[in-house]
Amino acid sequence: MQRIRCDKNPDDPNGICLTCRKVTLARTGQLPCLRYKIADIALYKSGQVPRYEWTKRWPNELSDPEWASPEIRTIRIAEGYSANFVEIQVRRFVPGDKDKLERTWDYKGEKRSVPIPPFALTDPPKTRKAWAKHIDASINDTLKKITRSIKGSSVNVMQRTYLEAYRMAQRRDVPTEVSDILQSTIRLWTSTRLNTISCFIVGEETLDMPADILDETSPTPGKVPLPPVMGEQLNLIIIHQIQAKLRKSVLDQLQKIVQKNKQSTWLVTYYVDFILLHNASMIIAHDAGYAKKHGIKRRFAREDKVKEYHVGANIVLAYFHYCNKGLYPFSDECTDAELRSLAALTEQDIGLVRGMAAYAKLRGTEWQRLRESQEYDHAEYYICQMFEQNWKPRPMVV
Repeated sequence: MQRIRCDKNPDDPNGICLTCRKVTLARTGQLPCLRYKIADIALYKSGQVPRYEWTKRWPNELSDPEWASPEIRTIRIAEGYSANFVEIQVRRFVPGDKDKLERTWDYKGEKRSVPIPPFALTDPPKTRKAWAKHIDASINDTLKKITRSIKGSSVNVMQRTYLEAYRMAQRRDVPTEVSDILQSTIRLWTSTRLNTISCFIVGEETLDMPADILDETSPTPGKVPLPPVMGEQLNLIIIHQIQAKLRKSVLDQLQKIVQKNKQSTWLVTYYVDFILLHNASMIIAHDAGYAKKHGIKRRFAREDKVKEYHVGANIVLAYFHYCNKGLYPFSDECTDAELRSLAALTEQDIGLVRGMAAYAKLRGTEWQRLRESQEYDHAEYYICQMFEQNWKPRPMVV
């Protein structure tokens, strides 16, 4: 994790490197020697579940299918986090052998399905622009809806943290690097929420599907689903043309801020890491939900990807504790003077940190249980490790 070179110990290749043995605890606290890179953090789902793909036409890049009709229709799609919708143009196409033409789900151990007409996007670049605008337009409502949906005592803490991060992102009196990384992080977080929930067709044009095409056994009865191939087109657009760029932006900015490790950026590092750790729990929860929805006989649908999310969360945690420079800012032992030596904080900021410290103390027993559990999809599983003294990365058991 140091900017200097990591020299392995020839007598113990898997142990603490020679470089870290020379670095004082004043710089690293009591962190173990970790060969982590911020660039390796996974922040969103990267594709469909094997054997549950909607189509295998496009590994990464889109191309036009063979059209079955010259008629172009305009539909509206929405995911329900806000009142906003996206208008897109679609057209009936000639399906291939590997195109999925039905929507499926599991109901009490029984496979259910319904046929869906084959429609695809006619203008992916235009759709990308429309979806990017939709992300920005949905940020505020999505933040409110997600934080209000959190159960238990953490709801107020989540709401306050996201609210303060959002406010800081809009402020003009903070350094540009602070507002930029927060805006990028919140935009990426929103795009991930929109791509880990089903979109549906809303409005009058439903591509000839009846309003009750999904019956009461479906997880989403009364909704009009997207045709599977169209859904995969949207996935590819969001993942490769929107989220990939946002991810690079967030991680590049985080790398620069962490390397500088200045007093003026400690609080924004805390906000960004808090959001990324909550994001990890949510995409893991999404994966578990997908496995349950489709009756997959394992806890997670994409076990290899879930492990990547877990490693990514450990990377975030490692760098956060590294930036604390051996201090425990959320402990009773940390004085206001020590806090100010670590970070450039206003009285309001110190109040926020002290409030989080009080909450961490209140949740101490439950958090200790949670840390030793395997509840990776719990909203606080990774977040509570930000407040842990002598933190060390935990392995994942799937």
